[in-house]
Amino acid sequence: MTYKNALLAAGTAVALVFGATAAIAGKQNDRLVFLAEREPPSFDFFMQSNREGVILNRHIWDGLVRANPTTGEVTMGLAESVRYIDATTIHVTLRQGVKFHNGDPMTAEDVAYTFAFNNNPANRTVGRSRTDWVERVEVIGPYELKLHLPRPFPAAMEFLSSNVPIYPKAYHERLGPDGFSKAPVGTGRYRVERTEIGREIGLIRNADYWEGADKAGHINRIVMRFVPERNTQIAELLAGNAHLIWQVPVAQARRLDGRRGLRVVVGDTMRYGYLQFESGLRPNARPSPVHDRRVRQAIAHAVDREAIVRNIMGGGSVLHLPCYPSQFGCEAKDAPTYAFDPAKAKQLLAEAGYPNGFEIDFYGYRDRPVAEAVLGYLANVGITGRLQWLQYSALRDRVRQGEIAFNFMAWGSGSVNDASASVSYFFKGGPDDTTLDPQVVQALTEADSSVDPEVRQRAYSKALTRIMQEVYWVPMMSYAYYYAMAADLDFEPTPDELTHLYTARWR
Repeated sequence: MTYKNALLAAGTAVALVFGATAAIAGKQNDRLVFLAEREPPSFDFFMQSNREGVILNRHIWDGLVRANPTTGEVTMGLAESVRYIDATTIHVTLRQGVKFHNGDPMTAEDVAYTFAFNNNPANRTVGRSRTDWVERVEVIGPYELKLHLPRPFPAAMEFLSSNVPIYPKAYHERLGPDGFSKAPVGTGRYRVERTEIGREIGLIRNADYWEGADKAGHINRIVMRFVPERNTQIAELLAGNAHLIWQVPVAQARRLDGRRGLRVVVGDTMRYGYLQFESGLRPNARPSPVHDRRVRQAIAHAVDREAIVRNIMGGGSVLHLPCYPSQFGCEAKDAPTYAFDPAKAKQLLAEAGYPNGFEIDFYGYRDRPVAEAVLGYLANVGITGRLQWLQYSALRDRVRQGEIAFNFMAWGSGSVNDASASVSYFFKGGPDDTTLDPQVVQALTEADSSVDPEVRQRAYSKALTRIMQEVYWVPMMSYAYYYAMAADLDFEPTPDELTHLYTARWR
């Protein structure tokens, strides 16, 4: 029996005894062990899309600009200046003297290579949308370049801060994605000390960080270890073999809170859950009661979202728009809201021709207790939901094909703090748009075609108002993540759904 399985079989008591003799002295040796559930399929950022890979991106690499993870404020990063020449041309002046972890100097050629590599279909990268809003990069000089866009892209600064880590051209070309995955190199606060595929990746503070060693990170070494079993994660934490775990289920977090040597904190995130309807406007839509707006309104009134947040989620907040409140554009003063009102729900169902309710398949892929709670509330107003549980990719594909009329899903916006990553993704005529409302598409096209903030806000407000008038979605709640950590670790979560470990310090 492996050590991991032994912990699972023997339980917490054995883990505590083991910890008494073999605990990692994190504070004493200045080494933080963070346990994550999933190992990225590659440590080359552009070859994966896992959240853990995004976290590593923020430590190993830098972007041209950076966004404050708490306030969203954008400041310069590897760029000394970034300015629009016109709506489709961005001029960039790079900082001089910045070096990659292997000692290579960073120049405009590295920036051009980064965009070209991810935009090239032959490279089979994951998430070309991270960079394909730039058509080409014009290198003007060693530290000067222009980004040429095929069309205005108002979220450019957000994407430059989160989705475009700058790669070392010569090194990446020499190693290729496979070799680069084993020995990634960036300009970031931490450099990769070692990789052990299937187990962990070790980082060490970048003593030559371009912003100064004191800005690199408070803890010298960080280990991200991949432990898929939640019970094993908790046992490792209790044993002192790890110092931080995240996304702890509410019930387990509550049991851990107050344990000696541990601290539990909760933080809101940009991820949110939503009820999605097939509006009936798509040509491939199958007949369904939810094609009637009154039925969608009834469902919105039938579900007590505040109770779900309080009793099931254990944190987060009720949302009234299909976006996260901090995202630019997520504001619509004229949009209706739908309070919990079962009597109103029954009235609307009767008006729609369903005085005795109806039966409907209801699909989901995560957070089953939430889905079951929704079904319970619907049953109280006469709607019988048949829960159908699928894997995410299967559910997404069937939603896109118009085969599913009613479902519960979640979205994290890629941690991009702009409504284009949420509202526009789902309502601007793309493959995930289940409404294809021409008024909404037109408003969002206007919002995403201008770099004028006032024009964008007005257009988003118009789209959001229409979406909520027609109840194309019922926004449910933001997700709160629970973090459990060693008592001597000081770490505060941020809403972008990332663990910024460089902010952690020992108490």
